[in-house]
Amino acid sequence: MEGKMKLLVDAHCFDYRTTEGINTYLKGLYGELVGIAPDIDFYFVAQNVGRIKALFGEAANVHYVPLTSQNKIYRLLFEIPAIVKKLGIEWAHFQYTSPLIKNCKTIVTLHDILFVDYPQMFPWRYRLVKGAMFKLSAKRADLLLTVSDYSRRQIAKHYGISAEEIVVTPNAVSADFVQVDADEAAKFVQSQGIDKYLLYVSRIEPRKNQLAVLKAFHELDLWKKGYHLVFIGRKTLPTPAFDQYYEALADKEKEQVHVFNQVSYADLKLWYKAASLFVYPALAEGFGIPPIEAGAVGVPCVCSNRTAMGDFTFFEDNLLDPEDGDALKKAIVRNLEQKDADKLNEISQQVRLKYNWHHIAETLYRALNRLSIA
Repeated sequence: MEGKMKLLVDAHCFDYRTTEGINTYLKGLYGELVGIAPDIDFYFVAQNVGRIKALFGEAANVHYVPLTSQNKIYRLLFEIPAIVKKLGIEWAHFQYTSPLIKNCKTIVTLHDILFVDYPQMFPWRYRLVKGAMFKLSAKRADLLLTVSDYSRRQIAKHYGISAEEIVVTPNAVSADFVQVDADEAAKFVQSQGIDKYLLYVSRIEPRKNQLAVLKAFHELDLWKKGYHLVFIGRKTLPTPAFDQYYEALADKEKEQVHVFNQVSYADLKLWYKAASLFVYPALAEGFGIPPIEAGAVGVPCVCSNRTAMGDFTFFEDNLLDPEDGDALKKAIVRNLEQKDADKLNEISQQVRLKYNWHHIAETLYRALNRLSIA
């Protein structure tokens, strides 16, 4: 690259109290990239500058620009284009949707387009509005990223974009996931009145298939054996089947089913570490961060083999059809009865090698170099 590139990162997702996969992605990707790309000036834009400054730190090539509004339309139509023009930004990175006014080169990460292949799992308004916006942003992008080979194939298929033009920058696991102290984690969950438990971390919506876990927990009578069931994640779509099944449970069993809307990052790592088993029978994912977090921390993980999760081959026979209730129950019992420490360590190593933020940041850096020279 000749000269010093100016790259804007739309970091408005950090203005909200809840944490999503996008936050994890941006934090991991740019937490590494700012260190390996001193020839790029990074401009992070958000309302809560203090929060993003705590995440990305202070360096000669890192700058923070405050946004004045949380309104998405105003931000994309007016505020960010104005910032781009004022600062002479050359590249700007957006998640899913970029501004209609394009006055610099754009990087767009389209994490998934699951609503195209699984329309029944998404509200019609979401499919209509997001579908048009995502497609337009993807086609106009100078650099289009996605997080899995599965998503790359589906974007290429449905949007008529060559798969070779889409760069995969997958999600990864932060190094601190393998440094969690087991004794500290055990003490923490015991302070919550819980000893042994099954864990599921994700937003609560029909596509995530929390109902399958609840059914297996009930049908295996795990609550009678002293196990608890812990869900961590906010409800983002109605789940009438899940709600109805839960309400039909006996009061004593309900006491051992816990739903936490949101927990801190520090507490989340403790919940992972102390779990007896992590279960993730999601029906469709553009990637699926929680299973690799569980794998990295050294917890047995039973995971869906659908869509992008089929890439998690290191889980071997713990990859299964999420709609096969009997297979799910057998896998749960098998993993609760036997724990292979050597195998869990091997999985943790494979996760860390394959899903490494430093390597992923280098992939983005190479792509920017290539396109800037071209």
